[in-house]
Amino acid sequence: MSEHCAVPSENSDAQAHIDFAHTCSGYAGFGGPEGLGVAVRLIRSDWEEAGALPDDVLMLRRCLFYEVRAHRHSGGYTPFNEDQFVLDLVSRIRLLSGGSVPILDFR
Repeated sequence: MSEHCAVPSENSDAQAHIDFAHTCSGYAGFGGPEGLGVAVRLIRSDWEEAGALPDDVLMLRRCLFYEVRAHRHSGGYTPFNEDQFVLDLVSRIRLLSGGSVPILDFR
């Protein structure tokens, strides 16, 4: 049986969102950051244009993982949970998963 973790609530602090984003290594199946980045940009574009996010919990979690890595590499000067895309990803994951997801480490 795999270990599970709770999806942060809308009131959780930035560290809870960062910790949650690291419960799924998003690079598997994408050949690294570049491949995942292409997929994330397409999803983010749909979100920006129509407010739509996919129903694929794993892909949503991969997007969140990519965003937390990008946040760190950009210096992380603003709180991670102040990015509306991040909040919407977490909200969608919470909705689709019922509030709990398996910890997935593909490294």
